[in-house]
Amino acid sequence: MSSTVKYTLLILLILLLGSIPLAMQRDSAVLEGRITNNQGVAIAGAVVEARNTMTGAVFRATADALGNYTIEDLPQGRYSLWVTAAAHDSVWIREVIVDRGSTTRRDIRLAISESPAPTGEAQ
Repeated sequence: MSSTVKYTLLILLILLLGSIPLAMQRDSAVLEGRITNNQGVAIAGAVVEARNTMTGAVFRATADALGNYTIEDLPQGRYSLWVTAAAHDSVWIREVIVDRGSTTRRDIRLAISESPAPTGEAQ
């Protein structure tokens, strides 16, 4: 192999290796957090709905047994959150900003609902 070909291959290899960190950057973001009640107890099964305020796209997640939720692959942008859980007051969060390639953490506290649970009896 001639020295010109060797140098050309070496330069291409260096350029290829230099582009790996760029290829590993994520174009999307992650929104995560923990949902608890007034006393700090985790709320399993709470639903978090993230709506992109510019496009209207909706992404959802359900909290696990520890109250943790994760919404992955969010496009960068501004989102409003709607959080609901049985026997708790719902919460609307007007604006959460997520940046490309980052993880945004938003913990949420829901108040225990004071309205009586339906009994199923007609009055």
